[in-house]
Amino acid sequence: MDTALGTVTRQGMFPVQAGYIRCPACTAPVRSSQCLVGKLRSTYGVQASPKSDLSAIIIGSGFAGLSAAARLSQDFAQVTLLDRDHFTDAVTEEKSDDPELWRQHYEAETRRRLGVTQYKQPHVLLQKGLELIEEIFPGYKQELAQAGAQDIDLLSDMILYDWDKEWLPGQSCGTRSLAASRHLYETVLRKFVLRVSNLKVQTSAAVNGLAYNAEEQRVTGVHLKSGQMLDADLVVDASGKHSDISKWLEQLGHKPPSTMTVEAGLQYTYRMYEMPEDPERKWSIAVCMDNPEYNRTAVMVPIETNKWQLNLSGYKGYHCPLDEEGFLQFAKDLPSPTIYKAIRHAKPVSDISAYRNTGNFRRLFEKAPPPNGLCVIGDAVCCFNPINGQGMTVGLMGSQLLAKCIGEQLEGTAGSERQHQLAALTGLPAKFHSQLGNLVDYPWTVSVGPDAQKPNAVMNMPQTEANAFSVLLTKYFVALQQARFDDLYLMTKVTQVAHMLASPAVLFGPDVVGLLMWSVLRGKLKFGPSKENTRGTTAVGSAAAATATSNGFRG
Repeated sequence: MDTALGTVTRQGMFPVQAGYIRCPACTAPVRSSQCLVGKLRSTYGVQASPKSDLSAIIIGSGFAGLSAAARLSQDFAQVTLLDRDHFTDAVTEEKSDDPELWRQHYEAETRRRLGVTQYKQPHVLLQKGLELIEEIFPGYKQELAQAGAQDIDLLSDMILYDWDKEWLPGQSCGTRSLAASRHLYETVLRKFVLRVSNLKVQTSAAVNGLAYNAEEQRVTGVHLKSGQMLDADLVVDASGKHSDISKWLEQLGHKPPSTMTVEAGLQYTYRMYEMPEDPERKWSIAVCMDNPEYNRTAVMVPIETNKWQLNLSGYKGYHCPLDEEGFLQFAKDLPSPTIYKAIRHAKPVSDISAYRNTGNFRRLFEKAPPPNGLCVIGDAVCCFNPINGQGMTVGLMGSQLLAKCIGEQLEGTAGSERQHQLAALTGLPAKFHSQLGNLVDYPWTVSVGPDAQKPNAVMNMPQTEANAFSVLLTKYFVALQQARFDDLYLMTKVTQVAHMLASPAVLFGPDVVGLLMWSVLRGKLKFGPSKENTRGTTAVGSAAAATATSNGFRG
């Protein structure tokens, strides 16, 4: 199909020569070592051809699944990507002069992605996530921008209201991203994935179980609801929060992992707008939070074709109404008038809809790893309150880590017998999930820390009693959240950590501590949270212990 973004067809119809992929920046095929393969191979220090004669199946074609499929195609001779949904594999014309036609297409694509219940909600791909995709597929950012994604500076293009303070557009810290709908992010990425010669995509392929060799205690493939069985040397479950992985493991007689949940009753209320031209509007992203109460939030972001997505969020007791009058009144009652002023004369191009599946959920595979032949990534392992915008990027980081672990396991096996290569993957699930647990500890804490303090929060996770140290840490982060509004350096550090470009340890450096203490001495802060942490700290892992009581650390 010819589109504004190039020519894309379904897998199997796309002419790809053996040993080649199509580089998005080129019109002709190039050797894989010159593009995706070369870049990944130089990263992991291995050869340009697939490292093994093995095969892999990826369940789910969201961000984690698409990324994993692309990365694993460099180590496995054949990769099959399965998705329960049926959707077109082409990037359609996103720039339309008829807003109604664009809206109809967008809504149709949303309905097709039944496996991604939050598909039409605003999504922000953090700079780290964008860089990870560009690492796999050079040219992704360029094509995304050509399709209408908005280039934004995540400070100079943003107006942020929090703690009765306002950050106005103008000052930059160099953190950038491309704002787009989930539909555009994913569809452009799928276009790149379809160009990989040893990767095939099978849609309308719902998995209902795992194939298993009891003698070898190894997963050997998947069973589809259609009755078909697919063999594989490695199965990767990237099917999301509602994965049936625990049920599948029980069917094999393998104990599923324990879980942790924090559900604070947050509801998203969503609408999409066309915005009129306004020379007075200097911002591209608007964020409003009502700390220290932290009951209501609002986020407005631009996407392709001059559309803007708005989420008005409220915790239990503060949900935004779903009728026109109530929706506007909720926006008007926010502590900052910015968003209400922006939408009161804007044209709605969608209905008002609510999304309530916003709880934090984690499967502790690091304590009970899957059997050999099976790894789990993305939201199937850990999903967060979506307000933090971490999900897509953490999923991409998980697929990068999986490829790294596989590369280490297979090192030195190229050209050897297939059984020797398969044996080299023994122990991979335990190794990978141990490291993945450490990776998700910090974003998990960022998400559950504030939610666990809500009086109506429903939790299933270990807790410890609050102590003087944890209370001091809470006050430290609350002070830091306020002080950043008066200091570009502090705002830059917090933003870099929030976008996973820097370690959380930088927030405890002498430079940050010194600036923060200076703000305290000047009396510019409301030192301390809205209420003491009486529910204790959450036991979420050693890597995150220092921030387990953070109240409102959102970046």
